[in-house]
Amino acid sequence: MFKLIMAILPKGKIKAVMPVLKDAGIFGATMFPGKGMCTAEGRRALGLRINSSREILMLLTLDRNKDKLITLLEHHGTLKDPGQGIVFVMDISQVIG
Repeated sequence: MFKLIMAILPKGKIKAVMPVLKDAGIFGATMFPGKGMCTAEGRRALGLRINSSREILMLLTLDRNKDKLITLLEHHGTLKDPGQGIVFVMDISQVIG
């Protein structure tokens, strides 16, 4: 029923993405700074260019909104370009509060 969308983006990119998400009806999200670490072997295996300064965006949403939000993040976050971030989704079995 619920999905947690996690976006790990380069520092400053969340500020550009948030207005688009608000226009899509998202009224709440959690953002926090992060610092990444990936070995050269990990970068080659994942095919990613990783910079250590990151921001993390957490969105809890209904399952029916997931695809729309992922598409918006992918497009406005330019996630198909190397080093621009990653988005993943987790199933949430219970929400309290």
